[in-house]
Amino acid sequence: MRIGRTLPPAASPIGWKSFFHGLVGLGHGEKELERFKGEFCSYFGKRHCFLVSSGKAALTLILRALKERYPGRSEVIIPAYTCYSVPSAIVRAGLEIRLCDLAENSFDFNYEQLAPMLESKRVLAVLSTHLFGLPANVARLQGMTDDPEITVIEDAAQAMGSEYRGRQLGTLGDVGFFSLGRGKALSTVEGGVILTNDNSLAEVIQNEYGSLPEYTATDTLKLILYAVALNLLMHPWLFWLPKSLPFLKLGETIYDTDFSIKKLTSFQAGLGRYWRNTLANSKQIRSMHVSNWESVITGSFTSTQESTPYPLIRFPVITDSHQAAISIMRQSEDAGLGIAWSYPTAIHRIQQICDQFRGLEYPNAVFVVQRLITLPVHQYLSNRDVVAIARLFSKTGVAPLRPLKKNNSRTINNRSNDES
Repeated sequence: MRIGRTLPPAASPIGWKSFFHGLVGLGHGEKELERFKGEFCSYFGKRHCFLVSSGKAALTLILRALKERYPGRSEVIIPAYTCYSVPSAIVRAGLEIRLCDLAENSFDFNYEQLAPMLESKRVLAVLSTHLFGLPANVARLQGMTDDPEITVIEDAAQAMGSEYRGRQLGTLGDVGFFSLGRGKALSTVEGGVILTNDNSLAEVIQNEYGSLPEYTATDTLKLILYAVALNLLMHPWLFWLPKSLPFLKLGETIYDTDFSIKKLTSFQAGLGRYWRNTLANSKQIRSMHVSNWESVITGSFTSTQESTPYPLIRFPVITDSHQAAISIMRQSEDAGLGIAWSYPTAIHRIQQICDQFRGLEYPNAVFVVQRLITLPVHQYLSNRDVVAIARLFSKTGVAPLRPLKKNNSRTINNRSNDES
């Protein structure tokens, strides 16, 4: 167990000023929630907004509404490598998971494999996922089908604040959602946001939303205490403490369909009173760190022709081998550098649901699982940390390094065939 300065893999500090406004918002009640909702509609240019308890609660609500809208359809297509919350929400909504492999050197779909899947009359929705805040090709997906009963859902849970060609991620699909959980671009301890311009879909979502329970007084008190804990224990000089407590399960990815689906509280809306300033500051810091990592480390999926780097929540790196990834993770743990694995398996190998994918393989998703590690990009990352991580990469040879300079070309390692 490490005792001492330890970087969290991802962090989105709430701050004591925001905590104070959360308590004030708690007293304002519904008025505070309406303000928060209205600001999201205005900022993202959408007519309808729904505020719920988590990103997976948001996705579940969307899927339930679509299931009611098109009862003859039951399948939701998702990437074979993504957050476990996605398949858990699909199952919670009473729908079926269909997987499509990733394209090589990408977290987006293999679109050649996806095309025939979209011809099925059982497909209800396709999830376009901006993993870590990297844009998926929503426009290409939308152009692949003219079936009015297939909905393009934009999973922007990790992408609030990111843009693609001048358009905000989360606003490109038929309906989109964000997560407001800890470590995301913007945090209200926990929470989720649904955005859409589809009036008829919004009406069905509203029917589902209206029947959701609210947080109890005990639940709200727990949120308040959790906000205090996050403010204190996410700091690198204290993060070693919660990280060392196994019952907190920090860093673990758990597949769970028994999650709560509730309306957001006015305390959380109050935490976000100045969310646009918070998001802008966070975006600037994360973009700066992403730019630095792009300048030094190869093996990333962040290659882009955009003029500015994406404000990712973590910086993904593909290492030379699974063994190399294990080596750098061990050394990072010893030094408290905040390098982290992402999701531990591809979706078809999650123990609770793997039987339904028996005989199916998704090699690019498995390749990513075996080699992907992520670097921190949050405000606690110091210049000394950057130097220490770069030295660790150089020493282990996990991924080639470039000299730190401007206007370098952005490439990624070629995939080898030593793993499947």
